[in-house]
Amino acid sequence: MIFRRAVAAILVFIFIASSLAAFLVYATSNTFFKSDFYEKELSEDTYSFLVNATVKNIINENEFVEENFTEADLRREIEGVFPESIYNKMVRQLISEMETLRQDPSMPLTLEMGTYRESLLTLAHNMSYRLFESIPKCEGGEIPDELSNGLPSCVPPEVEYNVVAAPFSEEFEKSIYAAVPEQVQLDLNSTVGEGGYVLSNVFQTLDTLKVIIYAVLLLLLVMIALIIWKPFSSVLAYMGSAFFISGVLGVVLSYTLFVLPPTIAEKINGELLRDDIQTLVEKIIGLFSAEVQKGAYIFLALGAVLVLTRIFMKKR
Repeated sequence: MIFRRAVAAILVFIFIASSLAAFLVYATSNTFFKSDFYEKELSEDTYSFLVNATVKNIINENEFVEENFTEADLRREIEGVFPESIYNKMVRQLISEMETLRQDPSMPLTLEMGTYRESLLTLAHNMSYRLFESIPKCEGGEIPDELSNGLPSCVPPEVEYNVVAAPFSEEFEKSIYAAVPEQVQLDLNSTVGEGGYVLSNVFQTLDTLKVIIYAVLLLLLVMIALIIWKPFSSVLAYMGSAFFISGVLGVVLSYTLFVLPPTIAEKINGELLRDDIQTLVEKIIGLFSAEVQKGAYIFLALGAVLVLTRIFMKKR
């Protein structure tokens, strides 16, 4: 009997380890492999990240823009020419590409940025016109001087917008082309990390991995029941402990994941977008962690029910 209990305890340990893997696979399937994750839960945050990253890159690339406009000015103008509704259309296009990856994981994942760049070119003209309007009109034959920022001190009445602000519009456009690529492409067949892991393997193996892990968990429960066999209350005790401990460790795992955002941010070269990236990663980890907790709480509740049932049976 002692030998059987020892073997059952080992199987419980294996069940707990497998459960933690199951929580991670379950969370991955319910986040990164679901369109709602990108289109609804993460849309607002990724939109804010895109706008903030663009603002900081434009200001960082162009001293003239930095001298004449604040980040708040640029952010407000970008949100005007490129509202979140247009961004959501880009996201839906990306999601449709992701759905085809299951059939052909070898294809690269491409996010087309052309619409965004065109919107920002409109922004360039708008901001140039704002500059033009901010320059006072010359009065009484006043001759304009060139200020330190390159703008004239005043604009003669007969001088049109294109003459004064066109050069600055070109500067804006250069900054935009430097800050925003035509497209962002992720080759899922490229290796990641020292182990040379290929991202496309995730799309090929996740469904199979889910079936294997769930089958292993079921098999372990059957083996525990067969090894202990009787009394039935002992079977409930082992199974209840397996589920309960798995649930507790799953909850602990979900909170442990929050150490990742600062770690990832520290590895980013340069400080320009470090805080924005950390904020976005924290949001992603938060959503992923919530899915891990769902699975963990189910196991925790089931374990508690089995243990309480076992106590009730013992008292009778």
